Amino acid sequence: MKISFVPFALVAALAGFGEARNCTPKLDHCGHFLLDIGKYYTTISDELTRATKATCFKKNQINDALFSCGPNGTIKFKKYCKNGWHDMLYKPRTSPSELIPGTRYSDDNAGKLPEHERCSVDAEPLHRYEAGGYHPLALGNVLGGGRYKILHKLGWGSYSTAWAAKDQKDDLYVALKVTTSEAKQRRELKVLKALSSQPNNNPGWHYVNKMLDHFTIVGPNGSHDCLVLELVGPNVADVVERHLKDSRLPSNAARLFSKQILQGLDFLSASDIGHGDIHTRNLALTIPDLQSLDEKDFIAKLGEPYEGLVLGPDDAPLPKSLPARIVRPASFGHREVQRLLAKPSIKIIDFGEAFLSEDIPSTLNTPIPVRAPEIVFGDKLDHHVDLWSTGCLIFELITGQPPFDVIMLTPPILVEQMIELIDDELPSRWQAKWQVMQGTPTQPDDDGMKFYSWLEEVYFDTDKKAEFTKNDIKRAAELIARLMRFEPSLRASPNEILAESWF
Repeated sequence: MKISFVPFALVAALAGFGEARNCTPKLDHCGHFLLDIGKYYTTISDELTRATKATCFKKNQINDALFSCGPNGTIKFKKYCKNGWHDMLYKPRTSPSELIPGTRYSDDNAGKLPEHERCSVDAEPLHRYEAGGYHPLALGNVLGGGRYKILHKLGWGSYSTAWAAKDQKDDLYVALKVTTSEAKQRRELKVLKALSSQPNNNPGWHYVNKMLDHFTIVGPNGSHDCLVLELVGPNVADVVERHLKDSRLPSNAARLFSKQILQGLDFLSASDIGHGDIHTRNLALTIPDLQSLDEKDFIAKLGEPYEGLVLGPDDAPLPKSLPARIVRPASFGHREVQRLLAKPSIKIIDFGEAFLSEDIPSTLNTPIPVRAPEIVFGDKLDHHVDLWSTGCLIFELITGQPPFDVIMLTPPILVEQMIELIDDELPSRWQAKWQVMQGTPTQPDDDGMKFYSWLEEVYFDTDKKAEFTKNDIKRAAELIARLMRFEPSLRASPNEILAESWF
């Protein structure tokens, strides 16, 4: 018998609304709910037609949402779009390793609750502490021949953990990115080395995070690149989600960040580098006075570290591949974030998908909502992918949401939405692949909603405070449309966009 796991947090949420067998709670933030539910449930039925999807995309400001609990742990989710209700049916995921972050399961016996190492702190997954995976680290560890002392955790990703550290030689606070021992990361190191050698006479130099040092460590899970980077603050996505009442940036910050990202891209392009992963989580606020703090005040600014013990099955000794404790990532306080937004400045971070013009990959793992069409269609890639993603980014900086729907977005649905918004025709070389993906190739509808109308609607059709004027939004839409052309070579360069008076 296969066990179905339902997360305690979701059960508790349901319990607050009534009996679990017959519950129809209303969700005020169903978008967040859908993102969360995807961790635990997988879609098994979608009754939407293509036309319904297109309408819901145009009006993705969801007015109402209901879900009901069915047999065997299924959930029927209903959301209301402009054209009416639509239903989706979910079933629990059966792979327990996907359910509880920071917990490692062994799937040797599917009929029993598996043994596992566990930790109370929700952070990087423990199963990645294995050969080829993360290197186990602890607060207070000193790396790089006694030079870099680890003070706090900054975060983690699929291929690295990131730590705040003190450079005890140069008396400098830095970020230490320790990659997994998988070979893919060598491309990032190559790009960062190239960036470090560039002169600082381009204004965009200031808006790109740079490597200060690098070294290699060998541990129980393999050999790991350690990248010493400039230390920056919270990323823009976290700032918007956690610290801004209206879930979007003030107009001055949105405009300034748009300018700075374009300047940063101009510097990267002049250096023959493509970033490949431009989105709000890869833009981080700078902290101008950080280096003047003593160690105690520095840690206080990041928040006192919170650690959780890693426990083995039946409290058995842990293998050397695992850390003894997991550290919760630092979180900047609300007051500090507001102070940073008063004089905002950002840097482009995370070069894990970046590439040199002489060594371009065949594909990129750019998030689907900001993925350029040439990536979707498997076409030849270059730095123009960043221009498309930047158009999506500027839209999100202004409105608080991407131009394309993020809920259950797939490449075919993304292309449908692109065709609806973009004035261009889909290039002929992509038509055959589009036919395979979706059926008969679709061309833009002259009566469809284009960028200006869509940007205006998303920005003004809400109870959020409107700081931009309609003329501001119209001009911004024109700039975004110039960045988001189907044909990569027709996209405007960063300098062409920066020449506009909107900035």
